[in-house]
Amino acid sequence: MKVFVPEEIGFCFGVRRALQLVEDELRKGGKIYSLGDLIHNPQVVEELRRKGIKTVGELSQIREGTVIIRSHGVNPSLIEEARERGLKVVDTTCPYVLKAQRTANLLVQNSYAVVVVGLREHPEVQGIIGNAQSGKIYVIKNSQEVEKLPFMKKVGVVVQTTETLDNFEDIVKNLIKKTEECRVFNTICKVIMRRRALVRELARKVEAMVVVGGRNSANTRQLVEMCRSIGVDTYFIERKEDLKLKELKGIERIGIIGGTSTPEQTIKEIRDELLSLDQSHNSFKINIHHS
Repeated sequence: MKVFVPEEIGFCFGVRRALQLVEDELRKGGKIYSLGDLIHNPQVVEELRRKGIKTVGELSQIREGTVIIRSHGVNPSLIEEARERGLKVVDTTCPYVLKAQRTANLLVQNSYAVVVVGLREHPEVQGIIGNAQSGKIYVIKNSQEVEKLPFMKKVGVVVQTTETLDNFEDIVKNLIKKTEECRVFNTICKVIMRRRALVRELARKVEAMVVVGGRNSANTRQLVEMCRSIGVDTYFIERKEDLKLKELKGIERIGIIGGTSTPEQTIKEIRDELLSLDQSHNSFKINIHHS
């Protein structure tokens, strides 16, 4: 078996930044709460819990101490409320998410209706909505939903950072028929776009792909969908223990990839487990270049 791993794996910048801010706060001591899971990876969240971070679903559950705003961001009214109640706030919102939030707010201030491309229930999208709550805002997931929108004189478009570029482009193409003026902002995370390009190329070179990450991670699920759309056998797992080695025996070329909230160490453990199936121990870290 030959195992291929992309050159770029592990946490993205936003996740590393969030974890570093939390580690800095842990060293200071005191009661620390995360308003929702810090990132979409259950193993990392569990490790933080063991270190003393308590995850809560509502701000009302926190009476004192520090509240961590997760990397996906939140409605700004929650941050304001936390500070008014005397809680210390550590905001780990990803800079790419902040850009989408601020763009939506600026559009509203300039009298644009705002269309957010993404999943309404996703915490990131909820944070974007919160930053544009004083204006008209619509959330759509696909081009079919564009037909339900009213005609708008001025519309601005932002997109969930983990959305696919193809879907975003398709929606915009249909949306311009619904307005006289359309301003479009590509707020998809550049790291995610780059990794998808690497994954797309790798998936075409192997017999099977193992995608590693939290099942509640949007960008990881989209990697799974991408690999399956290419036609390669795809296995979606969260950790080494989820591997079904019997199903993988006999595969000669296999790729391993992970979402932006998947630890590099987890991917390496899975790589080593796969290599244990074959004493030849052929492992490759590939670097795919794009012009």
